[in-house]
Amino acid sequence: MTLTPEQIRNWKHYALNSPLYRRLTDVIADDPRLCDVLNSIEDRTRHNLLYAGVQYLMMRDGPGDLGRFYPNFTERPSDLEGIGGPFTDFVLASSAELIALGNSRLTQTNECRRCVALLPGIWETPASSFHLVDVGASAGLNLYLDRYQYRWGSQVWGPPSPVVLETENRGRPVAPREIEVMSRIGLDLNPLDPSDADDRRWLEALIWPEHDERRRRLRAALDLASAGSADVVAGEALETLGPTLGSLPPGESVVVLNAFTLNQFAPDDRSRVGDIVDGARADRPVFRVSMEWLTKDTDAAVVAVDDGTGLREVGLAHPHGEWIEF
Repeated sequence: MTLTPEQIRNWKHYALNSPLYRRLTDVIADDPRLCDVLNSIEDRTRHNLLYAGVQYLMMRDGPGDLGRFYPNFTERPSDLEGIGGPFTDFVLASSAELIALGNSRLTQTNECRRCVALLPGIWETPASSFHLVDVGASAGLNLYLDRYQYRWGSQVWGPPSPVVLETENRGRPVAPREIEVMSRIGLDLNPLDPSDADDRRWLEALIWPEHDERRRRLRAALDLASAGSADVVAGEALETLGPTLGSLPPGESVVVLNAFTLNQFAPDDRSRVGDIVDGARADRPVFRVSMEWLTKDTDAAVVAVDDGTGLREVGLAHPHGEWIEF
C-alpha cells in the first residue's frame, strides 16, 4: 500500500513521546523523494523501520551531522527545526541500504519491562515449575523473567539483578510466589542472538532517541540473556509451536507466552495459537499468558491467561510496561 503525504503525516499521533520522530514525519511528508523511500519499505511498520534503519547506520558508521539532533548521540541536541536538511541528505545518500534494511529486518521485541505484566499473569495460573515457551521471542529477553528484579510500586520481588523493572501498579497488589523455569524456548521468524553485536545494534536502533531508560535496560537485559541457556527455534510460530510443545517431557507443565505477537498475525490465524495449545494438553498441563494490544484506540494492552478453560482477561498494562492494573 502506497501512503499519501497526508497518511504519512498522520503517523505522528503514534509518536507522542518522541518530538524528534514527530518532526521527521513532517519532513518526510513534505518531500516526495523521502515519501518514495518510505513507500519502498513494504512492511506496514515502515515508519519504525525507516527510523530504526537511520539510527542503525548512525550507530554503525558514525552519526555525522545528523547526530547533533539526536539526544542519544549528543548531550545538547540542536533545535529540531533545523533537522530537515541533514535528515534528507542522510536518507537520500543511504536510500538503497535503508530500503534493504526495511525490507529484510523486523520490528522485534526489545522491551523486557513487559515482564511486569507477564509474570503476574503466570501467577494467575497454577504453574509453579514449568518449561517456558515464548512465541515471538526475538532475542529471548522475556524468557529470563525469573532473573529480573521487580518493583510494582512498593512491592519488590526477585533476585539481585542488573535488570530492575519498575512500574506503577494501578490495581490490586500482585501475589508473588516462587517459580522454577525448567527450560526456556523461544520461537521466532527471525531469531536474534543477544551476544551478536549486529543484532544488538538493530534492537537498540528500534528504541526511539529520547528513551534513554529503555536503552539502558535493553543493554543490561541483553548482557544477561547472553549468559543464559535459552533455545530459540526459527520459523513460523504456527508451524513450530506444536512440535516444540510435543518435544517436551510428557506430564511436565508448560507456560506459553505471547506478547505483542498476535498483532503480526492475520486475524484468522490468531485463534490458532489457542488451538495448538489446546491440542498439546492431551500429554501435559499447558498454560498460556497473553499480552496483546489489538485495539489501537486504547493505550492499554490486555493481559489474559488460559489455564485450560479458555483465555480470560486478568488485567491491563501499558504497552511498554509503564503501569499495570490487575
